[in-house]
Amino acid sequence: MKKIKISVRNLVEFIMRRGSIDNRFVGTVKAIEGIIGHQKVQNSYGDDYRAEVSIKHIITFEHFQIEIEGRIDGLLKENDKTIIDEIKTTTKDLLLIDENTNPLHWAQAKCYGYMYCIQNNLDIMDIQVTYYNIENKSTRILREEFKLIELEECFFDLINQYKKWADLEREWIEKRNSSIKNIKFPFTEYRPGQRELAVRVYKSIADEKKCFVQAPTGTGKTISTLFPTIKAMGEEKTSKIFYLTAKTITREVASDTIDLMRKQDLNLRSIVITAKEKICKMPDIKCNPEYCPYAKGYYDRVNDAIGGILQNYCDFSRENIDKISEEYKVCPFELSLDLTMVSDVIICDYNYIFDPRVYLKRYFDVKKTDFTFLIDESHNLLDRARSMYSAEIYQDSFIKIKKIINKKDKRLSNVIKEIEKYFNNKLKLLNTLNEKDFIEKEPPTDILDILGMFIKFTDEYLSRSNEENKELMDLYFDVNRFTSMSNFYDEDYKTVYSDELRGLNIKLYCINPSKLIIDKMKKAKSVTLFSATLIPMDYFKEMYGAKEEDFIINLKSPFNVDNRLLMVGNNISTTYNKRNETCEDIVEYIKSCVESKIGNYMVFFPSYKYMELVYGKLKERYPKLNAIIQENNMSEKDKEEFISLFDKDNKEGHIGFCVLGGHFSEGIDLTQDALIGVIIVGVGMPQIGVERDIIKEHLNEDNKGFDYAYIYPGMIKVLQAAGRCIRTNEDRGVILLLDNRYSQYRYKSLFPQEWYPHRRVINPNDVQQLCEDFWSK
Repeated sequence: MKKIKISVRNLVEFIMRRGSIDNRFVGTVKAIEGIIGHQKVQNSYGDDYRAEVSIKHIITFEHFQIEIEGRIDGLLKENDKTIIDEIKTTTKDLLLIDENTNPLHWAQAKCYGYMYCIQNNLDIMDIQVTYYNIENKSTRILREEFKLIELEECFFDLINQYKKWADLEREWIEKRNSSIKNIKFPFTEYRPGQRELAVRVYKSIADEKKCFVQAPTGTGKTISTLFPTIKAMGEEKTSKIFYLTAKTITREVASDTIDLMRKQDLNLRSIVITAKEKICKMPDIKCNPEYCPYAKGYYDRVNDAIGGILQNYCDFSRENIDKISEEYKVCPFELSLDLTMVSDVIICDYNYIFDPRVYLKRYFDVKKTDFTFLIDESHNLLDRARSMYSAEIYQDSFIKIKKIINKKDKRLSNVIKEIEKYFNNKLKLLNTLNEKDFIEKEPPTDILDILGMFIKFTDEYLSRSNEENKELMDLYFDVNRFTSMSNFYDEDYKTVYSDELRGLNIKLYCINPSKLIIDKMKKAKSVTLFSATLIPMDYFKEMYGAKEEDFIINLKSPFNVDNRLLMVGNNISTTYNKRNETCEDIVEYIKSCVESKIGNYMVFFPSYKYMELVYGKLKERYPKLNAIIQENNMSEKDKEEFISLFDKDNKEGHIGFCVLGGHFSEGIDLTQDALIGVIIVGVGMPQIGVERDIIKEHLNEDNKGFDYAYIYPGMIKVLQAAGRCIRTNEDRGVILLLDNRYSQYRYKSLFPQEWYPHRRVINPNDVQQLCEDFWSK
């Protein structure tokens, strides 16, 4: 029989939620604080308390089963009794909380109580809901005794309301699986390595393993991972697919790939989650019923909306979400999150799985799922996770708020003075040491205690204040994040004090997020990590928790090396102190390359400042060359306009000056004559700085700290940028690398196989001659 799975939490929320979205300040508890609060309550008991007890229950109907699963926060033994403990964290005054405060809390606890009674042949059950105030560490326990028949009535009231949705889900799964059996690989033949990759991805799901894939541009990584995973879904080896990406453009590629398979009458529900800032329909993001009509009554309408949506749509793309939300007058962002419940494939950013503040908690309140994670461009995940688990506060922010608050709230003003005093003491220490930065192994416990008071007093001030205070709200959330991240602090963290222009900054810096990434991956049945630049593979295997039995694949480029000319100018220095000296030489190299054939080129630099230096010199010396430059902080519209200039039918040609590691160096597809040349200035090395030096020291056990901190991240950027040149079998193009470090073994050893053979050039005339010969063939 078909089995429909749902967690207790999702069941209760789906059936019982009512009212409007209202994210105005109400002292909300973030996910991290909730976890810590739970642990403090659980640890307060002795051996008679079992925490995080997994439980599941199956109900059989005529055509299908519903499997309800979850984790009981705690089982407490008192004499001969077992008590179900449901823990809820809050910032509210506990005296204002009673049995009627939130019916969903009791419904969740009662469901656990019913399931536990059935499994243990009990006729009566004590249930308690424990409220824990994260600010003052106080606890209030509400306990009540229930007969089995009372628990059964609550449980089946929810189940009977959910049954119609489960039946629709059963019908959909049968329809979906039947269509999946009939689809074939959507191309007439596999490219070299594609079949091998598809087989390994399928086996990794069947065997519940990880799969690490190093696959150059052109191997068709997206279809070779999605196709076998969808096939595995059709055989019910996985119930949900998360396709995780770092960039918007790669999310579009994944969505287009699914559309390609839909041409074979594939029935598959997919959703692309778009950031709230991009999809919000209102001028300002104020998620409350007084301001936003899409928030008002959202929970009263959303289930009816979902019912209508499922009859008419399978593709929950951004465009369709926008249309649907207007049709039903519901918030497009919250609708996206709710539609993930009925989607087979969820295409989204890394943060919806890995970021502790915004991850999709509705799916991961159980120990393990049968979901599959497909992590695209997975070389990016490490640095993204560093950012997710790091946090920073600025002295200047508190100074500004002190002026705004002034005499409005004496307690808040006083605590800000204490924080300012702490900052000033640290500044004095930096001045005494005559250092710009100071690093400590331990967390800044003194300031954390004061920040806790800041959060408490800000809670109270904002809850009674009618005025909008964006600056205070922003600082409140920054401080909240800072204190939250301190809960992860261990040997993989350092505290960095930096004297900047606007005062002192304090940063909790996550040096190595490996353990945190691996913990999140353990929630999935299978994880496939793929990129053109998982170099060196052993490094990423260690960082992402590879086991001996996991699958490792290194594919060769499918493209004919005769279709590209790779030149290495390894007699020119691009190090920081040589840039002014060699700037004119680089301009000549660029000119010689782009004048050999009219067309579109991209020139990549390790920094904006360096790029602007060379760009200015080129425009001064050769004003007729049609050069354009990537601006800092470009909007999505600006990026689209920039890339639209690189048209294959363009008669003039453009020279795009871009930054390594930026939007235009990864993920973009400019095929045929849309891009015929890539020039890379430098080795992509990150700027020497305190954070990179911390990584260097932390990962220096095998004397490779400098490689991990600087060389590998730099070469990954170089390889990604070079990969923009040849995207299909029909493409032809030239690639020019300019830096004398490319002659060193530590860099050459990272050259991929497809970079051989290459030609060494020692002056612009060599480049001109080789390019002319190449284009004449």
